[in-house]
Amino acid sequence: MNSDTYDVVVIGAGFAGLTAARDLAKDGKRVLIVEARDRIGGRTWYRPFADTGLSIELGGNWVDTEGNAALMAEVERYGVRLAESPHAQNHVSLLDGVLSHAPCPITHDDEVALQQMVKEVLTQVRRIDSALPLDQQDVADLDVPLDSYLDGFALSATLRELAGAWIRENTGCHESQISALHLMSWIPNLNDDVLALGHTPTHRFAAGTIDLLQRILDDSGAALRLSTPVEAVTQSAEHVEVHTQSGEVLRARGAVVALPLNCLTDVTFTPALSPDKAAGAAIGQTGAAKKLWALVTGLPPKLLGVGGHDEPIDVFFTDFPADETGLGGDLVVGFSTQERPLDILDHDDMEAAFRRYVPDAGVLKVDGHDWLADPYAKGTWCAAPAGLLSKYASALEATEGRLVFAGSDIAHAFRGWMEGAVVSGAAAATRLSAILDEA
Repeated sequence: MNSDTYDVVVIGAGFAGLTAARDLAKDGKRVLIVEARDRIGGRTWYRPFADTGLSIELGGNWVDTEGNAALMAEVERYGVRLAESPHAQNHVSLLDGVLSHAPCPITHDDEVALQQMVKEVLTQVRRIDSALPLDQQDVADLDVPLDSYLDGFALSATLRELAGAWIRENTGCHESQISALHLMSWIPNLNDDVLALGHTPTHRFAAGTIDLLQRILDDSGAALRLSTPVEAVTQSAEHVEVHTQSGEVLRARGAVVALPLNCLTDVTFTPALSPDKAAGAAIGQTGAAKKLWALVTGLPPKLLGVGGHDEPIDVFFTDFPADETGLGGDLVVGFSTQERPLDILDHDDMEAAFRRYVPDAGVLKVDGHDWLADPYAKGTWCAAPAGLLSKYASALEATEGRLVFAGSDIAHAFRGWMEGAVVSGAAAATRLSAILDEA
């Protein structure tokens, strides 16, 4: 089909791009989706674990059934089944050098200090309006490195390590690399539950994220081109031209740019992006988690583990017990960060890591994906560094001519979540439809 027949080219086939494509197609637009990878899904990826027949999520995974309203609406729209990760029956923590099997390894004094911190954080959170970009609000004082913000509270070493582990599990980076404001911006949509970030994830897609993604794509009826990286986008007053790395030029009346923030600078835009958008993109986001999967023997049933920063793994838990895997061990998912030397694809490294928590642990198989080295991701879910959101939030999502921008990395609420991607994609479709209808 000749590219002149398209109203819209959507660049990127993750949750944001597919949602935008579906909504634009439902609005009567002729849509082409171009995706650099040989698959849809972006930073979600459901595929078999190692050389087995059991599939895992290498990227985005869990759904907050109460807080993720837009994502749950898509789940209900298509009748997608959800499943639950097991609830922990056993616990292990290694915090401040102390190995514990207590469900909550902190003292009464720690509990008092934690409640005081929660009260103060909630006071600050109530200043945030999830409906507005953060640079349009008087919250710049919160856009500081999270570690320095936490230094303002009288937390014991154990409590600080416990909080840090859960923060790193949620953000994929050290506390010094993320803004306190970024993390606080999630809380209004989590029923103001500051401690929700310390809860083990539960609901996941029974047949993987690909189940919902494929249904959205099929419903859109949009044309799709995989293995089609984009190197340049030009626009005039009448149309947009998308230049692929293979030399093809795709023309449409408008475009949705649904790329990860860290990949935006890989595309040449003519005219150039606004100075503020370019500046924000140059800063980028700092999410660079090591999401690890391991088939492990010798663990207590349905185990939840938590470790301090000097330990190799922040948080890990049994996601598929041995009696479900049929593989001779529990399938465990865990999270570490890039500054740790842990090689998540090295059997010996991983076995040594688990033995820090459970001396009798044995590792049979390992798997994972290096999202930081992935040229079409350059990071995991969004973690905004200090100074980005209070200066560039509006610019990063702003429409430029016939280009609208979408993605989890630039969402108002649930930035970094699949929820944010769906909401952002829907908003981008609404904006571009209005532009095209006025033309």
